[in-house]
Amino acid sequence: MSDSVIIASITGVLAVVGSYVGNVAISAKKARADAIKDAEREQAQKDQLSMILDEQKEIKKRLDQHNGYAEKFAQSNTAMMSIQKDVEYMKKDISYLKERSK
Repeated sequence: MSDSVIIASITGVLAVVGSYVGNVAISAKKARADAIKDAEREQAQKDQLSMILDEQKEIKKRLDQHNGYAEKFAQSNTAMMSIQKDVEYMKKDISYLKERSK
């Protein structure tokens, strides 16, 4: 083999190895960048979910508070209606007694 063939073969091998190493380096860099983007997107989704869950807890707390007021109002309204019925019954009794005493 001549010297030129040996040099061309060595140059070819080095070019192939250089291209392979370059491609591996570029792929690794792109994979790291993609991993960072994925992690940032996942963190943003977790933050958004956390915010939604916090808002849901606040709404539930307000709903429970509202339901408590509604229940108290219903109880007081029921008590008021009971008192009104008692008053009406007493008025009927008084009317009946007045008519009877005549």
